[in-house]
Amino acid sequence: MDTIKPIKIGFNKSYPHEKLTSAEVGKLWATYMGNSMSTRILSYFLQHVEDQEIKTLLEHALNLSEEFQRTIKEIFVKEKIPVPHGFTEEDVNLGAPRLFEDEFYVHYLKYAGKAGMSIYNVAVPLMYRDDIRNFYLHCMKSTMDLMEQIKTILMNKGLIIKPPIIPIPKNVKIASPGYLKGFMGDVRPLHALEIAHLYDNIESNVTSKTLIMAFGQVAKMDKVREVFKKGEEITLRSVDHYMEKLRDDNLPAPSLLSHLVTTSTFSPF
Repeated sequence: MDTIKPIKIGFNKSYPHEKLTSAEVGKLWATYMGNSMSTRILSYFLQHVEDQEIKTLLEHALNLSEEFQRTIKEIFVKEKIPVPHGFTEEDVNLGAPRLFEDEFYVHYLKYAGKAGMSIYNVAVPLMYRDDIRNFYLHCMKSTMDLMEQIKTILMNKGLIIKPPIIPIPKNVKIASPGYLKGFMGDVRPLHALEIAHLYDNIESNVTSKTLIMAFGQVAKMDKVREVFKKGEEITLRSVDHYMEKLRDDNLPAPSLLSHLVTTSTFSPF
């Protein structure tokens, strides 16, 4: 893994006292909170991981999360903005038994990485002060590099089904009025973008379902367990619906990950 190089925070030379905009403050806050949660989750994962490649991946992701938080804290302190409380050591029990198998850690990193990239991608066009813009460009590039490492491990270890290959059309066709039909008569096959979005939704939701199932398994309060149970049922219905769409066109879909949850009933969070 590449060594993390700390970025330098500097004010816009033309406007040395330029104040942060509401968009900049809001995105920095969201980035800090999300990475403070990731820091606690990844710290727990590292207590139990056995696969050395996956361990190295987790350590790299944890270093990124900690670096992002430090940078934001420096910015807030300089701007005399209260530093968010975030998630702390009090929110995780590192001595809790293993709740997930090693394979799940890689799927979780992809799931969390996509969430992070969505924040950074939206932030970049809204950031105008030099130091904040450079910070989010750094966040985006670092997370994209991490995502490539995640995909490499998923493929090398045979832990993922890639999106399906479909026949290439021989020529360009203009969509007919019947193109939008989907409930009766001749139903056209799914096109490439529809397959991509169905695949992505399944991939994200099977990870969500696994997390919800695990958290429900370790929850102590009946009301909390009921909420997780309902969430798991909703997520599973969505997954089944998306998978059905792919199956109707004889296309493969990502598989469920429920088997990657252990039998532990001791909550780490």
